[in-house]
Amino acid sequence: MKITIIGAGAIGTMLGAILSDDETELSVLTKKEINKDHIILENFKGKTLKKKAKYVNNLDKSDWLILAVKSYDIEKLVESLKESSGKIMCCQNGIGTYNLLKSEIDNNRLSYMVTGIGSSKIETGKARFEGSGFTFLGEFSSKNGEQISHLSKKMGFSGIDCEIVNNIFSYVWLKTIINSSINPIAAYHKVENGRLREPELNAQVKEMCNESSLIAQKIGIKLPLDPWKETKSIIKNTSNNKCSMLQDIENRNRTEIDAINGEIIRIAEANNLNCKKNKEYLNKIKAITS
Repeated sequence: MKITIIGAGAIGTMLGAILSDDETELSVLTKKEINKDHIILENFKGKTLKKKAKYVNNLDKSDWLILAVKSYDIEKLVESLKESSGKIMCCQNGIGTYNLLKSEIDNNRLSYMVTGIGSSKIETGKARFEGSGFTFLGEFSSKNGEQISHLSKKMGFSGIDCEIVNNIFSYVWLKTIINSSINPIAAYHKVENGRLREPELNAQVKEMCNESSLIAQKIGIKLPLDPWKETKSIIKNTSNNKCSMLQDIENRNRTEIDAINGEIIRIAEANNLNCKKNKEYLNKIKAITS
């Protein structure tokens, strides 16, 4: 099997290190030329994984293309993805990526990975595992054939429990609600996830979670799990992790606030629904990043 990871950040590096083995040829697509032949994941179940990886600057034929870039970079990749071959696995935060690719690319090629696993980038091709969480895989078409089953088994053999589901879009929404609750609040207050259990911050996280959940339910999304329960679980399991939005702010990178809370706001306003808390934190994040 040949797998190409597009993006060598926290999630891409983690997945590359987990999926690479003697039966898998792993390539990592990066914007800049990287003079390395390996990928490293620290602190994975008490071990450091160092796996072979080929760094490339152009897409070539692969069985799987795993999109591990930020949501705002996906639009730039659409034409290249159309011209490529192989299955495509999305890992982005928010629901914008799902809707964009669904409208542009053959849905039989598209799958989504929704995960609550925490990881942080150390440098290009090197990351640190920061905590376990759920992982769900599913094809846009809901067919869930042999290829996605094989990918799921590879992850399972490597130590990541994952489940294949038929209604993956509802899980994309679930993760979006969780991200909308954890990321902007942890990022704005500059705290690791575990600090969100403090009463004042926890009350704000819960208020955001309830608001985002209600918006989803009002537009007909049948959430597969209790968002607040899962949010609390991720906060506990990734207590030492800095969420991706906080990492972006500290590294002076663009955040995904528009793709997460901004998209929820867009949907809420189109349906005349309350999104006061989402607006509050979207404005707060924009105020400290402008």
